[in-house]
Amino acid sequence: MNELIIVNLSNGNIVTKQAQMANSWSKRFVGLLMHKHLLNGEGMLLQPCQSIHTLGMRFSIDVVFLDKQFRITKLTRALKPYRFSLSTKGTHSVLELPTGTIDKSGLKTGDRLLVA
Repeated sequence: MNELIIVNLSNGNIVTKQAQMANSWSKRFVGLLMHKHLLNGEGMLLQPCQSIHTLGMRFSIDVVFLDKQFRITKLTRALKPYRFSLSTKGTHSVLELPTGTIDKSGLKTGDRLLVA
């Protein structure tokens, strides 16, 4: 599986060095369910995706909702297991990250991310 590097173009901070792409129905369906945790620098980009849940997960995550240009439309910090998070209008993909990554990376609504 290809790993992605994601950078916040607004401040130059690296958001994740090892994001996995979930761009098929089956990959999005499984998502992070088989993970026991996410390490710093890891993440999962679900595409296309407009809302997520943490049903069956064992840990909390930070959630970044993105439009087609990878501009942040919504941020959810420390979403606990067995919760839902809905997107805002224009959301095309969702980035799931270890709790605390939003603040460490200085992410803000409107920031644009580089996905490489």
